[in-house]
Amino acid sequence: IADSLRFRLAHEDATRYNAIQKLLYIGVMLAGILSLVSGLSIWKPIQFSELLALFGGFQNARLVHFFSMTAIAGFIAVHVALAVLVPKTIVTMLTGGPVVADGPVVADVLAPAEATR
Repeated sequence: IADSLRFRLAHEDATRYNAIQKLLYIGVMLAGILSLVSGLSIWKPIQFSELLALFGGFQNARLVHFFSMTAIAGFIAVHVALAVLVPKTIVTMLTGGPVVADGPVVADVLAPAEATR
């Protein structure tokens, strides 16, 4: 976290996510789920009254929906900005990943200790 706040993240290995990336991807998935559930509850408040009750009422569901959508929009904005700042990652994102050398890629993922011997 300290490295990311100082803008000193290493981008040598495009096949590995750092801790900040993992945390943000999990966060945006949770925001997506919250957005979906809160959106359903404010779309049809009578039919989904149990969901609405989980949020504590219509206004709270609207606030949760607003903030979760704001989090998703913020994630997209930061994601695009970082991709522009590190241009070599744009090709990786568009092609589906970096070109990896032939070899036991699955073994490296499943048992990294074995692959380094």
